Amino acid sequence: MLIDTIDQQIATAMKTDKETCEVLKLIKCELVKAQKDGVEMTEVNEAKILLKMVAQRKDAFAIYIGAGREDLAAQEQKELDVLQQYAPAELTDEEISEYTLACVSAYILTKPEGYKLSMRDMRPLMQIVQDKYPTASGKVISKTFQDFLKS
Repeated sequence: MLIDTIDQQIATAMKTDKETCEVLKLIKCELVKAQKDGVEMTEVNEAKILLKMVAQRKDAFAIYIGAGREDLAAQEQKELDVLQQYAPAELTDEEISEYTLACVSAYILTKPEGYKLSMRDMRPLMQIVQDKYPTASGKVISKTFQDFLKS
């Protein structure tokens, strides 16, 4: 589990790098908060929490830069650098499209012969793709699926 790894790294960082330690404590806090809210700590849910934290830091960074607060932007960037070490790597649009098409093919096989895909099938397909790759862009999945329907 990620929380165990974070605990070990907090102990190490307390001795060497206070800034990293603080970010690790933030990660642990978010994971514990999610557990208390009843979220099962699976790899996918941990990834979603980390990705949310990364997105928050990116937004704050952009706001601080826009407001001319380079000092605060630098702090957000440091936190972002640490968070990105734990967050899953983002897929390219090509990789998402490829996996989406593979999921469409597998999805069709689960349906009776002669079944015609429609827009109603998009939601379950998006869920399948995003369960495997939480960083997958819904726009790319949707576009790939719609292109498949048109062909």
